[in-house]
Amino acid sequence: MNQYPRCQLANSQNGATLIVVLMFLLLIIVVGVIAVRNSMTSLRLATSDQVDTLLLTTSDTSNKNIENIINDPAYSSEKANILGSLGFFGYFLNTGATSNRGDQVLFCYRPRQSYFFKMSEATIITPSGQSKLVGGAGSSGFCRPSEADDFVNARQNVMTQVSVTRPNTQSLPVTPFGNVPLEITINSEDATSSSPSFRIHSTSFLPAMSNVSDAKITECLEKPSENAASFVAGIDEDDPTQNTYFGETRNECLAKIGVPAKVLVKEAKLENDVNSENCIDDGYGEGDGKISKACQELLGLTPTGKIA
Repeated sequence: MNQYPRCQLANSQNGATLIVVLMFLLLIIVVGVIAVRNSMTSLRLATSDQVDTLLLTTSDTSNKNIENIINDPAYSSEKANILGSLGFFGYFLNTGATSNRGDQVLFCYRPRQSYFFKMSEATIITPSGQSKLVGGAGSSGFCRPSEADDFVNARQNVMTQVSVTRPNTQSLPVTPFGNVPLEITINSEDATSSSPSFRIHSTSFLPAMSNVSDAKITECLEKPSENAASFVAGIDEDDPTQNTYFGETRNECLAKIGVPAKVLVKEAKLENDVNSENCIDDGYGEGDGKISKACQELLGLTPTGKIA
């Protein structure tokens, strides 16, 4: 008998089995690829969220340090430094209250150093976007990705560039007396009436999470933290402190070259807080008539009011 038809039937069955196995294998591969792709997407989302949190926390830390220096008596020496003529607040006070307004004092936040700020390690940028060599400032106010000490932590992943400016009249609130705090008078005899406004930009970024050179990053850091389109409420051609820089800002430049960055902008006011001291307890004739110990130390007097 002819056996060929039976052999042909067996070959057809083997071929059908092979096709079914290949289809199942292809289906498993497709499901695996989809699972891996979803996992990678979830990882990217988690990483992006972690980066945002890290950058925001680091920027906020530098601002918190400035608050602590001003408000905490334990930092009296640092407070005297930043309020002095070579400090980023003092630069805009006293003789610089008018001429320096609109400038930006830039420095790299280095929390692992024994000091918070040095004018010799800062750079001043004018309202036109140009560097200004004055008051001990130079060209070293920018964070350097090649320097380990310029990173905020020992892991060397985050850097923070800080800039402080005292806005000019065009970039102050446009509402009447918008720059005067509530419950504060504007009487010249009131010691608490002087409340200069400052704007602080803290830009944290991750140099290692980009493929650009250190030179490109430095080029972005040298740009002003804000331009004339950021806050200016009006135009006054006769005002020398008018921000005339309309170019790219630091954060815009970092975003363009692909460096993850987060900028935290904070408005701050300095108030002259005056506390009175009652030098004579209950007055003469009612108490013991002696000057309080605090006033003795402050004025250099004896308990009876004589010069010590």
